[in-house]
Amino acid sequence: MCTLVFALRPAPGIVLAATGNRNEFLARPARAAQVEPGPDPVLLPRDLRSGGTWLGLNARGMFACLTNRRGAVLDPGRASRGELVLEALRSATASAAKERIGKVPGNRHNGFHLLFADANEAWIAVCDGVRLEFRPVLSGLLLVVTERSYGAGEGVREAEVKRECAPLFSDPGLSAATLRPPMQRHGEVPLEGACVHADDLGYGTRSSLQLVVRESRAVELLWTEGHPCTDSPSDLSAQATALLRT
Repeated sequence: MCTLVFALRPAPGIVLAATGNRNEFLARPARAAQVEPGPDPVLLPRDLRSGGTWLGLNARGMFACLTNRRGAVLDPGRASRGELVLEALRSATASAAKERIGKVPGNRHNGFHLLFADANEAWIAVCDGVRLEFRPVLSGLLLVVTERSYGAGEGVREAEVKRECAPLFSDPGLSAATLRPPMQRHGEVPLEGACVHADDLGYGTRSSLQLVVRESRAVELLWTEGHPCTDSPSDLSAQATALLRT
């Protein structure tokens, strides 16, 4: 992901909610989100180049999402950061994921931010490619994470997205559909919008996610393959709810 907005327990009856866009080079192959069956089924998209992913939801209700980190160590020989989401999703709880991710050497991957959350707690792992540290995400706190977060140079995009999302996350009528409009926003400078069109650079928004998990384990999940400003979302709510109720 390049822009992620997340909250744990943002409103009554809601366990967690998230909205975000993935920006990537247009030529990089990827598969849309779907349920992968097996002993530990998960719902996630796939990066078809490295085999990892940038987000996912497991049957225990664990959500994980990754952004790169700007200005960090960048070594093409290091392990894919997409492995980290898969590693987190092998855990049943956020505390177990924290323990698992904490065993990963800080220099195994290039810099990243990794959010992982269950119904009770959420953490974000911040790594500059050398040092790994964990920060708790407080219940009710609106968190905006991009490649520029945690001292890596936040700008206009982060402030605008937070301003637009804050009233939506605190609204009792919060739903996946209401979280979609902020991800359709364009910036005066292409890379400062949540939705990016930079075809001349071979780069842009490739997909968009809106997720709401309720205490009843009912899930609302909208997935857009392409630009959320022009492409229609696929409703994966039934598949996601069935996953959590297996």
